[in-house]
Amino acid sequence: MTGCRYCRTNNVGSDDGDLPVVNGGYLTMMVIDEQVLADILGLMSQLAGDWEYSGTIGPETRLLGDLGMESLDLVVLGTMIQHRYGRLPFAEYLAEIGQRPVEERDVTVGELVAYVCRHRPTAMAGGPR
Repeated sequence: MTGCRYCRTNNVGSDDGDLPVVNGGYLTMMVIDEQVLADILGLMSQLAGDWEYSGTIGPETRLLGDLGMESLDLVVLGTMIQHRYGRLPFAEYLAEIGQRPVEERDVTVGELVAYVCRHRPTAMAGGPR
């Protein structure tokens, strides 16, 4: 995958932009495409007027805990992402999140970007439409 970076477990807390994800207490690798990150942050900025969040939105920002997104916000964001990148299996993603312990059910922007990177249609892998 061109343009994607992989998190390395020895870079937790580093400033190089790698994004470690703790899933069930285990550090996992997360694939990030900088263009996809920029695109999704741009889409989110279009929705930001509805949120009471004054901080900078970045890869570590939590959709529920930090931004206070509600179900309609998630649906609108998911629709915008699919308009940009094609159909994605969001139902399966939400089911996977629902299986996590309650305290781990929030998703960061970085996790969402990694999900899009992993599941976007192959034709989209070189970049957005």
